[in-house]
Amino acid sequence: MIDWVVLVPIKRFSEGKRRLGDRPDRPALAEAFARDTLDAVAASPHVRMLLVVTDDPHLVDDLSLPVAVTVVTQGAPGLNNAIAAGLRVANDRWPDWGQAVLAGDLPALTSEDLERTFSIAEEIPLGVVADAQSTGTVMLTGAPGVPLLPAFGVGSAARHRDLGHRPIRGTERLRRDVDTIEDLATAVRLGVGRHTAAVLEATRVR
Repeated sequence: MIDWVVLVPIKRFSEGKRRLGDRPDRPALAEAFARDTLDAVAASPHVRMLLVVTDDPHLVDDLSLPVAVTVVTQGAPGLNNAIAAGLRVANDRWPDWGQAVLAGDLPALTSEDLERTFSIAEEIPLGVVADAQSTGTVMLTGAPGVPLLPAFGVGSAARHRDLGHRPIRGTERLRRDVDTIEDLATAVRLGVGRHTAAVLEATRVR
């Protein structure tokens, strides 16, 4: 298998996951989702570099993972601007590695899910994994030397396919990004990571 640099854009925790409603643990859940996602990436054997793009100073100060990590502080607002900033760094520093952009709200994700996807992605120039609704995008992949064509936002899965990214059927855990209470319930059924589990347990105890 080829080596990968994985770019994960992460929004400021205090502003994330507003569709979870007025839960007092909403910022803590947003952080937990991100940290469980990063844990899965860090545990993937073929990830050589984890590239985090964020405007959250707490994450930058407190990030500690068992894999090489580069943190890019986001300048211009917006998801596509964050991804563009990260890809500029990746293209400059690691041009010979495969590139992937991964959503930062995948609390049920495991390294095995990623390795399965990488094994498929290395056989195609550009790949896209749609979310559970098949409308959004949870992951983009590009083989070494093939520029990614990110176009995130509402209906992004179809846009990415139109731009030449071939569909990859991701696992249920990979496709389960969490925006709503219903999404969270499904992720819990699949099995969430330690950070999300701890936040939910603390909320239950209170």
